[in-house]
Amino acid sequence: MKYIFAVLLFIAAGAYAGGNDPESGDSPDPRVRPAAAPQQGVPAWRATSLQRRSSRWGILSELGIINPSLIDPYNQNPLKGDFPLFGRRTFMVFTGVLAPKALFNTQENIETQFNNDVVTSLEFFRGTTVFEPKKWSVKGTGKAIFNNGNGNDIQDIAFLELFGELKLFNVGSNFDFTSTRNGIQFFKTDFNAFIFQDFNLGYQLFGELGKNRFQWATAFVDLRVKENGLLTFNPLGQDVYFANLFWEDFLKDGFNTVFSFHYNRDRIAPEAKLDAFYAGFASAGHWGRWVLTPAFYYAFGTDETSGAPQNISAFFTGIEIAYPVNFLNYRMATFFTSGDSDPADSTAGGFASINEAINLFGAGNSFLIGGNAFTKPNSFIPSNQGVSAFVNPGILFFNAGLDVFFTPKLFFTGNANYAQFVNTSSLEATDAKDIGFEVNAAINYRLFLNENFIIQIGANAFFPEQAGIDILGSDQAVITSNVAMQLVF
Repeated sequence: MKYIFAVLLFIAAGAYAGGNDPESGDSPDPRVRPAAAPQQGVPAWRATSLQRRSSRWGILSELGIINPSLIDPYNQNPLKGDFPLFGRRTFMVFTGVLAPKALFNTQENIETQFNNDVVTSLEFFRGTTVFEPKKWSVKGTGKAIFNNGNGNDIQDIAFLELFGELKLFNVGSNFDFTSTRNGIQFFKTDFNAFIFQDFNLGYQLFGELGKNRFQWATAFVDLRVKENGLLTFNPLGQDVYFANLFWEDFLKDGFNTVFSFHYNRDRIAPEAKLDAFYAGFASAGHWGRWVLTPAFYYAFGTDETSGAPQNISAFFTGIEIAYPVNFLNYRMATFFTSGDSDPADSTAGGFASINEAINLFGAGNSFLIGGNAFTKPNSFIPSNQGVSAFVNPGILFFNAGLDVFFTPKLFFTGNANYAQFVNTSSLEATDAKDIGFEVNAAINYRLFLNENFIIQIGANAFFPEQAGIDILGSDQAVITSNVAMQLVF
């Protein structure tokens, strides 16, 4: 009987609290009276649990469970969207990120570099966002960089985001919706950004279906010129169109897939036109105890970047497999991008993405994936030394990795990577296939058991083989390391 009474008490408390928050209108309910002071000797939560309240947002503080503070982002905070800015449905969220990083490199003429990124974001939105999406949102995010060392002293600031979002209509009675977001915003078209990821100017229509099981998006991205890695408002002459469908629990519970179609219309150089289309999928999720990350994309279209028009016919495929056991996570992967067999024929067979930002296999520490030693873009690592976008040698990439979670705060990740070219016909710097082998590792410490304060120390050793030696001009191993910190409010 006591349990029934407790449930009824809980329902009554919720009814009183929720009844003063009507769906429409922001004016206070005239029926609400101020909460009575707690009786002496009676716990505050019990004495006030049945009092009517003017707002659902202040219940926890009124019961004495938490004490809101402007400098505490973990408990209720008006700067983090936990209380309405005005009325009952309009909120503000402020976010600040400080990310200093020091990079060390043993290559000749490469000095130590210090990068400091400062990101601040301010968003105003309307809606409860617990059971339904925002009705509207306006957001601005700025990034300032202060880099010095290695002859690369830069101070600059620009927008990362500056957009407006509006919910157009609901779909059904399960809070599915259709919305639009227009302006400078973040785009990422699959889990690991194999084809396209960028902050840029674009126009997007997106929504959900099937009780949020299906999420879809269509977008037009009007790329702008970047200086120092930051966006300007000058047109680049390149447009990207994409449509994708995220399918939760595809084939099996916990296994998710994104199907996507991209069109890259490149007119940066009017005499070198590129019309490239991509169709494919990327998945990520559990299959029993295993964690699988397969992907496949096929590219077709017309490439005129090397002179005479060539028909594009290229593909990218691969899979990462992980097997967690207690505090260990074992990983292995292989990825392949096709290479062009004859630069002079009518077919461009080397796969190239639009603007990838792959963050796998120690990419933050990896010399192969993120070292900028190899020039032209490729769908897996920026390393092909080819004649043009789709006339390139392709990449065969192998990985073995291990993650160790010592404590919830302290964890380690390590990787061994090997890469080689697939077809050397289009290579200019070398006719060898083997690029090289590397090992990298990083130790991460989460000071507050979350992502708000992270310290990372990473290192990488790259051992070039013949193709890598020819491109780098040296047979010496390249040792890189870095110390990075991230603070988020």
